[in-house]
Amino acid sequence: MELLQHIDPSHLPYVALACALLCGAAIVIGLLLQAVSSVFEILFGLVEVLMEILQGGPVAWCGCVVAIFGLFAAAGLIYLLLNAPASCAAQPTNFCRWFGFLP
Repeated sequence: MELLQHIDPSHLPYVALACALLCGAAIVIGLLLQAVSSVFEILFGLVEVLMEILQGGPVAWCGCVVAIFGLFAAAGLIYLLLNAPASCAAQPTNFCRWFGFLP
């Protein structure tokens, strides 16, 4: 009880403010840790799926490779068709005539 006798009553609001700030900081740290752990869980989950696909052998991921190549081929074809009118105006070829980019 001797400790309480040495506390200046004018410092009591500062002590209460410090306790409130510590509680607020603990809540913020708890929320941040949950958010960071959720992000890491998502990232490591994706890595785990990728590793399971790769460790399954060629039969397990062959379809994925074919699908990825198919998506790249479709993206390349769309890119060519979007840029074809500008290219055909500068350098007309038979390709331009086949697909109707030239009159």
